[in-house]
Amino acid sequence: MRWRRSTPGNMLPGFSEERVLRAGRDYVGSAFPNPDRVGCPGRQRLEVFARQPSAPGENDVDHLMTCSACFVEYHAIRKAWKRRKVATIGALVAAALVLIVSSGVVISRRHPEATSNAPPKRPVEMAQEQVRNALIDLRPFERSRGESANNARGHPSPPVLDRANLLVTILLPVGSPQGPYVFQLLDSTGSSQVETSCNAAIKDYITTAVTPFDLRAVSPGRFTLTVRHAGEVASASYTVEVR
Repeated sequence: MRWRRSTPGNMLPGFSEERVLRAGRDYVGSAFPNPDRVGCPGRQRLEVFARQPSAPGENDVDHLMTCSACFVEYHAIRKAWKRRKVATIGALVAAALVLIVSSGVVISRRHPEATSNAPPKRPVEMAQEQVRNALIDLRPFERSRGESANNARGHPSPPVLDRANLLVTILLPVGSPQGPYVFQLLDSTGSSQVETSCNAAIKDYITTAVTPFDLRAVSPGRFTLTVRHAGEVASASYTVEVR
């Protein structure tokens, strides 16, 4: 779904419109559990909803707003689709820049007086900041409610993530159910730096979630990773380090 950013003329006392909309989204994402997916349109239909420029039909919107599983899956599909569009545009821009630079090199060779000793820049290397794979294995950590499980004595060091555009594979603790999950990266003040959602599935007997984490704008340090199943209200917390 499309969320409008808050503007100076769009405020509630003490709350921005963006925070209100986020709270509403979190509520819909957990208030209407549908573990049996009764009446759900299916992933293929949700992908059609997420990629079309216009809003879904009234009946489809009613279902999305009263089915937490479909709502979370639709939101994850749409965010991933938007990231792919941005990546495609970036690749096209990179190709255009390479063509421009190549043309400039040819011209400089034809006119030696305009040449310089500095090597030509390679913008394709900057524009092609591809998504990097990362892994967070939460199985060694106990699930905890309201505090970081990594702070317990005897636990291994917290998982480490690079400040990059990541596609993170998260191995959830033993016994974690399948289904939609919401992940948040909170700083020391409790402010959300990254929020993403996806469906987790059991692979090789491990409940596994694969979700994007763009950490390029996040400062180095320790953060709290909250993990919440869409059918639950409480979340488990873990400490992660960003370098």
